[in-house]
Amino acid sequence: MTVTQFLVALALGAGAIALWINHRFPSLAPGRMVIAFVHVGVAMVIGMALVPAIDAFVEGNVSPLMRAILITFVVGLPALVYALLTSIWVIVIAQTAMKMRR
Repeated sequence: MTVTQFLVALALGAGAIALWINHRFPSLAPGRMVIAFVHVGVAMVIGMALVPAIDAFVEGNVSPLMRAILITFVVGLPALVYALLTSIWVIVIAQTAMKMRR
């Protein structure tokens, strides 16, 4: 498996998990666009700040392969799922607002 194939599979898997969470737990979705955009901002901060922090933390303690696995599945996958879930929430709220304007 190439790196590109792995990243595509990871993104598709994260998208499937985000869709499942949205469908299974609809009460988690915010009701207003402002709150949804706060979630989008939090997802961006998590994605940009948490990965380098974890990378610096585990740099000397584990092998490079284990570090890559930890960062990918313990930090990267949940952050990607959360980012995609917040995107779904924004789309759903926007669709609801468009239906109400008619």
